[in-house]
Amino acid sequence: MATKALQFNFIQQQPIMEITSVTTDLFIPYTTIVGRVLCVCADVCNIQKYWSNTHLKVYRSIQNHFFKSIKTCPAGCPCKPCAQSTGRNFQDNLMKFGPSMFFGTKPIENEVRPNSIADVKVDASFRRIPKNAICFHVWKIEEDRLEAEPKAQYGTFLDDCAYIIYACGPTGTFVNQDTITREVKPSTSLERFIHFWLGENVSEQKRSNVAHKIQELDSYFGNVATEYRETQNNESARFLSYFKKGITIKSGALLNSNDPNRLYQVYGRKWMHCIEMKNISWEHFGADYIMLLHTANHVYVWIGRSSSNVERRNAIELANKWQTNANNITIVDDGYEQSLPENRKNEWNTFLPLNQRAVLQNSQMPEKPVCNKLKIYKCCYRNNRLHLDQLDVVIPTKDDFSDSSTAYVLDGFSQGVWLWVGSQASQPDKTSAMGNGRAFVKKKKYPYSTPVIRVIEGHEPIEFKRLFPSWQQDNNDTTSSAKPISTILGKFDSLTLCQRPKMAAETQLIDDGSGERKIYRITKDQVIETPETKAVFFTTLQSYVIQYTVASCSMNPIDSENVGVKQIIYQWNGSEAAADVAAKAENFAKTLFEKSNQKTMFIQMMEFDETPHFLQMFGGKLIILLNDKNMPHSQNNNNHNGINGGAAENDHLILKIYGDSTYNSKAVEIYPLSSMSSKECYVVKSHHVWVWCGQSSTGDAREVAKNIGTLLGESSLVLEGKEPKEFWRSVTNFMNQNLIPNGLNNSNGSCSNSNGSSNSTNGSISPPSTNGSSTPQYSNISHNKPRLQTQLFLVWSLRNKFYSEEVLGYEQTDLSPECVYILDAGIITYVWLGKHVSAYDKDKYLNMAQSYLETVPIARRPTTAIGVVRQQDEPNVFKGFFENWNHQLWNNYVTYENKRQLLSNSSASSSTNGNGTHSNGDVNGKVHPALLNNQKDFDCHQKYPISVLQQEIDLLPAEINPLKREVHLTHDDFVSLFNMSFWEFDELPGWKKQELKKKYKLF
Repeated sequence: MATKALQFNFIQQQPIMEITSVTTDLFIPYTTIVGRVLCVCADVCNIQKYWSNTHLKVYRSIQNHFFKSIKTCPAGCPCKPCAQSTGRNFQDNLMKFGPSMFFGTKPIENEVRPNSIADVKVDASFRRIPKNAICFHVWKIEEDRLEAEPKAQYGTFLDDCAYIIYACGPTGTFVNQDTITREVKPSTSLERFIHFWLGENVSEQKRSNVAHKIQELDSYFGNVATEYRETQNNESARFLSYFKKGITIKSGALLNSNDPNRLYQVYGRKWMHCIEMKNISWEHFGADYIMLLHTANHVYVWIGRSSSNVERRNAIELANKWQTNANNITIVDDGYEQSLPENRKNEWNTFLPLNQRAVLQNSQMPEKPVCNKLKIYKCCYRNNRLHLDQLDVVIPTKDDFSDSSTAYVLDGFSQGVWLWVGSQASQPDKTSAMGNGRAFVKKKKYPYSTPVIRVIEGHEPIEFKRLFPSWQQDNNDTTSSAKPISTILGKFDSLTLCQRPKMAAETQLIDDGSGERKIYRITKDQVIETPETKAVFFTTLQSYVIQYTVASCSMNPIDSENVGVKQIIYQWNGSEAAADVAAKAENFAKTLFEKSNQKTMFIQMMEFDETPHFLQMFGGKLIILLNDKNMPHSQNNNNHNGINGGAAENDHLILKIYGDSTYNSKAVEIYPLSSMSSKECYVVKSHHVWVWCGQSSTGDAREVAKNIGTLLGESSLVLEGKEPKEFWRSVTNFMNQNLIPNGLNNSNGSCSNSNGSSNSTNGSISPPSTNGSSTPQYSNISHNKPRLQTQLFLVWSLRNKFYSEEVLGYEQTDLSPECVYILDAGIITYVWLGKHVSAYDKDKYLNMAQSYLETVPIARRPTTAIGVVRQQDEPNVFKGFFENWNHQLWNNYVTYENKRQLLSNSSASSSTNGNGTHSNGDVNGKVHPALLNNQKDFDCHQKYPISVLQQEIDLLPAEINPLKREVHLTHDDFVSLFNMSFWEFDELPGWKKQELKKKYKLF
């Protein structure tokens, strides 16, 4: 199974690079005796300060016994005076200097380990935590001690320190910084998480200390916690979820400074990061950021042009906390610094001279390369060295972790490296896993910030489980979304579904499907509304748009509000539909959705990815044909010609039945017929209608098949093994070669035995293999497939690139009206559009959903259904994924523009400066130039200095249009050059604009 092997230099389950270097950020204390203590010059060895008293006593004993006559240290000693590389195993050197009274021939079994009961000394701060308690704690690592952080400081970090975060809660729940410690019964299933956070300026000693302490904490709780390695500005989604109001990172270098002036960088659409800069300089400014200049008397909020409204809103709220007097808060727009009032401009120039202005245009944090192809390695020890054997798997599954006595490495590239440790693995394997993970990252030359996570078998977090589509949830999983869809559809009705949104979300049924529907067939030239018929036929070559009116709209207002929508616009694309037809269908469906004056949602799907409610809308009787020619003639006075657009040319077809209930079943034409499985049902129509049911098919599936057969005419039920000769003659018409039941050639189309039965040893009957073309075979729809926990992402597009931030432990309050979110429910991906989202993001919602499906770390079908939901028009199938949905939550929401206006009004009521400009930069009695220019999309473009824009065409940056250079000027540069603002320039006639551009060498 193993096809590749990577060899790492590990000794006794610890990499040499970690043993022979004091500069590692992961200090594995149990190797101290073996790899760190045996040093003649320990008195001058810096590593001595890391030892515990036990380690020192053992060291002195060994030193007195073995090294009295030795004047040099053993080769491989890590201390500075004698650090050298001899290429020899340290244990080999050790055995030369004394008997095996301390270390036998198998030192790994006899070495002193800190996780043994006799050796472990758990810090007093850890021992105060009850082992069976829901809690959240933070500790800061100092040079020589561990300090528990007060609750008031949770979420505030120093960039030169290391921190430990311990979070514990019932399985399936999420704790945060506001969690109150409370003990629970010992039988309660708990999830434990240990994070160690490293600031970008943390010292080597603190990094070593924190690794030592997390092993103490992990050992105290039985080595079952999930461990995360976090680095500044690269925190995991779970880490950020603990701090709902964001995190603040202060500069340790300025901690004891008396200078009150500070510069902060603010970013993060969901999880706000407020980072204190080490100095006040233009080098920290970027178009994607909000910058806060906090002086002794004022707070300046500098708005980067590429920042989002929700970031700007958070920055203003932060400024209001720092400075309660609105008159002392000044908003500075990127490129409009010259518009500041004179007194404020003078103060600004004191700290940030405008003649030195330099703003990075692409200042967003480096994007991580996306790769949804995971690799898995098994850890194997050969000759005391650790080897990683890559498993030959395309998509890793849970079954690949077959050996509970060892560890596996799941390589997610720069998105993270997971260490899965079996429950039967040795204690050293568990404690050294993080060190091995860091060694793997270094060997692969991944970025320093690459996340490393260790999980223990039986205690895997949801982030790990969902990397495997086939991972089965335990029976005691508390996540309702992991349960299969209930099959008792007969008990569901519209009233039940609207009153129980969780049931609606679980089943993905808005109502019982009995509402009115209009079906539009889309062709290259026209949109044709098809008449309502008992049987509905689609073809794989076309696209269809269905306008559905929800049945529950006739109920009382409360029930109608619970359902959330009155109309659904469905777009269905056949698997063979032409691209221009699908595009035309999309435009038509979006037009219906966007121009609807009712509460409406839009769902786009492909053939074989239909949602439950879509199939329920047809009562499980949707028939999908290969083309129009195979449309059967009406057998019950129903005119189907309005659907297929012409008279039927062929009245012979065979349908394969999918599903076993009204919300997951349909019939799909297949040709040629390659096999008939005993687990499935088929409907054959020639001169007669046959309903064939395999021996292993379920009773529900047979009922679905009989209902389909009834639509095509008077039908006969045929069970496998009891087929009449007439049936086989009908079936062979659809075979590309004669059917061979029981391995005997049946040239006349009938069975070889007397009763016409065919008993197949493999559970199916099929013709000989052929190289001819055939219809693609799709797996049957599984109505009881378990679903993983839903995921919520905040998504956006910036400079034509897709970005996302996951929200773990999400609630309705996490949805911001100024953002776009994706709720991944497995069989459907919902896009939630906030009421105040930007026009650009509002227009790109389908593109963002498609980008998400293409970049999600787990394997996903790119044709997964996409549902578009607007704020305050949420359907019950969406609201059911949230606890206690509040319809009035956003009634008093204040947008960024409103907050800015309120700030302006407060400032105006306090004072107005002499030149008619308020202290926040708004012009008294006039609209601020930034707002006017925004209306022209002027500020949406990247900005460059005048000297760059005046260069020759071949020297211009790639994103600059030579004919539109002027839009890449900042407002201040534009005004200084043209003596007018851009919105005034844009009102000029074309010839005048060209003349001015030529004058200033911008044409």
